[in-house]
Amino acid sequence: MTILYNCRHSGDQYRITKFDSEMNPLSSYLCSLEECDCPRGPHPTCRHRQMLPKFIARQHVGDEWFLDFDRGGWVQMGPPEGVTMIVMDHPDRVVDVHNAIADAVGEPITTEQLDTAQFGKVLHERPTPPSHIKRRL
Repeated sequence: MTILYNCRHSGDQYRITKFDSEMNPLSSYLCSLEECDCPRGPHPTCRHRQMLPKFIARQHVGDEWFLDFDRGGWVQMGPPEGVTMIVMDHPDRVVDVHNAIADAVGEPITTEQLDTAQFGKVLHERPTPPSHIKRRL
């Protein structure tokens, strides 16, 4: 079973997360070059403090690269299907967040928007429904 790790900024520290072969997170620890909140944190070193300089040297903090620590290699992974990545220091972050939420929950679409999305322009006007329906007797 391949175990992969990624590294993200978390304030003035780094968060190293461990993933199984199906990319399920198994554990996550805050660490710096001097300390770590993992069970081996009080010891002189731990694997997270050994990994951190590798992530920093390769400039793979906060990106799609994962470290296979046991084999010493790097794996590049794209974002998972159905996940929208948002850069929070981007000027359009509010718009990006709104669009991601709207896409996730399925914001209602008018028939004109649907026609425009499907055909590039509105091809026809939809007839208005009759206000009175004749009954047969």
